Amino acid sequence: MKIERASTLGTMPYSLEAEAAVIGAVLLDNEALARVSDLAPTMFYAAFHADAFGTILSMAAVGQPFDVIAVFDAMRAAGKAEQDGLSRLNEMAQFVPSASTIRRHAALVVERHRQRELVRAGLEIAELGASAESAAEQIDKAQMMLAKLATAKSKREPQHINESLVDYLALLNDLSEGKNPAIPTGIDGLDRLLNGGLRRGEMMVIGARPKNGKTALALALARNMARTYSTLFMSQEMPVNQLMHRHTAAAGSHDLGRIMRADPQDHDMWTAVSEAARRLGELRLVHDDQSSLSLLDIRRKALSVKRKHGLDVLFVDFLQLMAGAGEENRNRELDVIVNGIKALALDLQIGVVVLSQMSRKADEHYGRPTMSHLRDSGAIEAAADQIALLFTDWAHPLSKREAAFEGYSELEIVAHRNGPQGLVPLHFNGKYQQITDWEGAPPSRPASVKSASRGMPA
Repeated sequence: MKIERASTLGTMPYSLEAEAAVIGAVLLDNEALARVSDLAPTMFYAAFHADAFGTILSMAAVGQPFDVIAVFDAMRAAGKAEQDGLSRLNEMAQFVPSASTIRRHAALVVERHRQRELVRAGLEIAELGASAESAAEQIDKAQMMLAKLATAKSKREPQHINESLVDYLALLNDLSEGKNPAIPTGIDGLDRLLNGGLRRGEMMVIGARPKNGKTALALALARNMARTYSTLFMSQEMPVNQLMHRHTAAAGSHDLGRIMRADPQDHDMWTAVSEAARRLGELRLVHDDQSSLSLLDIRRKALSVKRKHGLDVLFVDFLQLMAGAGEENRNRELDVIVNGIKALALDLQIGVVVLSQMSRKADEHYGRPTMSHLRDSGAIEAAADQIALLFTDWAHPLSKREAAFEGYSELEIVAHRNGPQGLVPLHFNGKYQQITDWEGAPPSRPASVKSASRGMPA
């Protein structure tokens, strides 16, 4: 059989024999292609092999059978056929006595491809070391290259219902024993609507206007989850010190203003800070305060935290502050970003909470906002598993600030892919930066206001 030698293809890791065996196997038995669904043409080292396998995938995608002559004809029509291409395809088809070992050969092709990617990354990192950038920038880029290599997407195969039943009945048994796979948020009303809490692979978007307590709610959820689960909170508008002010006020049940003044004579404040520090020190919580995060930044940092501390939950505050993804317009960029974050949740098997801005139109009527008030709601609605909108009565420009509504907030689940929609009454203590379940019945509004407020609860 005629195959290229290393002298003509360089010194990168490869196995031309394995590549030829895979192509020969699928030419011999078209059905064998289904057993190597993880393979892509870019994983083949020899250009002819990559073109041949790409042509086979294209033919399979439209239901065309592929043998030596059909594949060569398709390659020739696409301008990819070499002079001796027909004889080479024929040799590969005869080179493999059976298609039964195709998985073993495909695994070797993938392994050599990943090794080549590592070599290329090493060469690029070596070039980075000689560039004019600072050492910090060089290290950041090097880590991102390696982080991308470390993320290998797993493909799931179709599963017969009998196999699914085994897993499903095991899940029901775990649920009956109190082993809920959900990650509790610590807000009872929210956990009820989420059937126990946030799930791995899911992304929840929380939208609100400024001053409604969006960040306070996210920080409260992060603290609650971090008691048991490793949590990463990525803030793009507040430095870590400001986040710590808010955490300390909430954990110590003390006035945020007094904590920020740090009066040395305020002994009650220092006692509260000491108690808060003890509680906060027990949390599995990691902060990041880089501004204008890109999708690659989030992936790289999440992978880094996962390696060092484990990672169960990721918070991103907030969506509209993220750097562009190089698309033609901002709407398309945010579409790429939210889908990229959702893909990250699936890849790393973590729960993700993303905060989002709402448009000023939500301030034009007194009442709970709607999904249309979310900025770029189309992209968010398509990618999110849950969308929740936060409304704090006293923060609304048209609020009459009635005493009964002081500290009253509502988190409404307006979209839920795998469960019910509904309302979660909350108590927001801005002084202490605490958000908890509302105790008792929600306050009622006059009938005229209810009808104008899209059916807000009595």
